Amino acid sequence: MTDNPAQDDPATTEAPAPAGADATDELVEANVDLDASQGISRRRLLTAAGIGAGVLVAGGLGGWAFVRGRDKPKATAGGLTVTRSWADRELTLTTPSGVCDAPLVVAYEKGLFRQAGLNVVLKKSGTGEDVITAVGSGKYVASNGIFFNYLGPIYNGTPVKLSGGLHHGCLDLYVRNDGSVPTVASLKGKKIGVSNLQGSATNFFSLDLLDAGINSSPAAKQVEWVVIEQPLLPQALKDKKVDAIATAGGYLPIIQGVADGWAKELSNNRDISANANQPCCAVVLNNQFVSEDPVTAAKLVTAWAQGARWAGANLEETAQIESSKNYVAGTPAEILQVLKTLTFDPSPRNLRQSLQPGIEKYVKTGFLPAGVDVPALADKVFVDLGLNF
Repeated sequence: MTDNPAQDDPATTEAPAPAGADATDELVEANVDLDASQGISRRRLLTAAGIGAGVLVAGGLGGWAFVRGRDKPKATAGGLTVTRSWADRELTLTTPSGVCDAPLVVAYEKGLFRQAGLNVVLKKSGTGEDVITAVGSGKYVASNGIFFNYLGPIYNGTPVKLSGGLHHGCLDLYVRNDGSVPTVASLKGKKIGVSNLQGSATNFFSLDLLDAGINSSPAAKQVEWVVIEQPLLPQALKDKKVDAIATAGGYLPIIQGVADGWAKELSNNRDISANANQPCCAVVLNNQFVSEDPVTAAKLVTAWAQGARWAGANLEETAQIESSKNYVAGTPAEILQVLKTLTFDPSPRNLRQSLQPGIEKYVKTGFLPAGVDVPALADKVFVDLGLNF
């Protein structure tokens, strides 16, 4: 899930490849140790584009097989077999476009990819581009996305994999602080504003509605999902056009609205929801890349995770980098307010552990067919790169 920054943003053009990568045929084992007016959000600040979303369409669950190159296996490292090395290739990732892309910003700007021997290039995704499909096609070898958005596309055969949740906290459910909606259960028969009917916020908070005994499916008509451009959601809530808004990132008008007392946070995927154990953003990888060279893929995920840890430990400097490098159109102080609402806890292991119970519950919302083979889908979604953090 990648948003598009302003067109004149220097950071959104193709970035120069990091210098100093050591070209070698030797395989080194991956280091596993180690939005009224436009507003500011975790996914995007002062821009009007909405969140990206996976397209959930009908189809069967096909088996996933490794894509093998014509080469015979060259070597193994840490139990990972390389059939065709990507070590010396240029690895194109989607350019960061919002505050919660901080792990990628840090890993790139602090040279963590370069230190891992990776030649990473950042490239802006096109307006309205389906990033999920683009990663699957190999246009990008990896991107950052909220994992619920990828379940439907992967179920229907899009060739991407997930490895490594990066943080929690970029999904929020807000109501007016007037007593009209005291609990999630009080949303039955009410209107919920979202930027996309198939977006990550819709997907995630359907779990909360399920827990409250509410069928979130539009066909059930127990709640009414109202699609509104994300930058306009706060004002729609304030003007009582909707009873709640579900957002992929808290816009500053809402954060300020809470501070001013007119709005309150009803749930989030940080510390309020019973489903808050579900990771938010995760690393999304192209299947061919990860199957042919899991060693290089593991290095990429590890450096990305190191960026998440550094960001979490250095919020002020991270805010300064995102602002000064024009990744986010906001001041460091504005960006810092959003960073403080995120929990940077990268972990492939935790992502894998949360997949099967998460999918089991997600199926009950109707966003996936009832007959899904849950263990098989969990295996299909995740790739084990031997990263034990």
